[in-house]
Amino acid sequence: MLSLWVTPKAWAQGEDEEYNFNWLDPDKKIYVLQNRKFLKGRKFLISAMAGVGMSNSYRNVFNIDPRIAYYLNEAWGLEVFYSFSRNTENKTYEHLKKASPNALPSIREVLNQFGAVVHWSPWYAKINVFNQILYFDWFFQAGLGQMGTQIDTRTKVSQAANYQVQSFTSFLLGTGHQFHLSQMFVVRLDLLTSLYQARVFGTTGDNRWFTNYNFNMGIGLRL
Repeated sequence: MLSLWVTPKAWAQGEDEEYNFNWLDPDKKIYVLQNRKFLKGRKFLISAMAGVGMSNSYRNVFNIDPRIAYYLNEAWGLEVFYSFSRNTENKTYEHLKKASPNALPSIREVLNQFGAVVHWSPWYAKINVFNQILYFDWFFQAGLGQMGTQIDTRTKVSQAANYQVQSFTSFLLGTGHQFHLSQMFVVRLDLLTSLYQARVFGTTGDNRWFTNYNFNMGIGLRL
């Protein structure tokens, strides 16, 4: 990637890629010559990812998240995924059972999610990491999905767990980075938010909006 200042005369010679920084200096224009070393347009990206759920106050959540994407060009792509979640009781829930054994809340666990998202990658850049140049894309994603959940409706510790299965349509929003290791391999960081409507008390009460956040990382193979 090369960056240089040019005069208005040089700019007027017909260069196409131009970034207008009038807000910085109305009398200057900046022309950026960028060598895009790693290309993803018209290619598939198969990703194996894992991470954590960050929205359940009473469960530790671990995710396995395989994905496959196809990029129409360097800016736009479509990705589908199916993630699995493992839920285990955390320390907060253990303390709650001891402090309030006769008044447990209804706890919803996300079991799986699947959906499709559109990727928009407006920024391609590079950074110097320990004197090594690392190229990356910063993308945003939005789409629709389906969540499979189960909710424990028991209200006392002495009762047996009583799970009811529920599913919800979700709106998906997120962002992430793809760090290019080579023409074939990338390292991914991904934050995905699922917005869905459910009963406020698990199986009773009015519907309200809930959010579920998953942070995953992994490796991708570009074909």
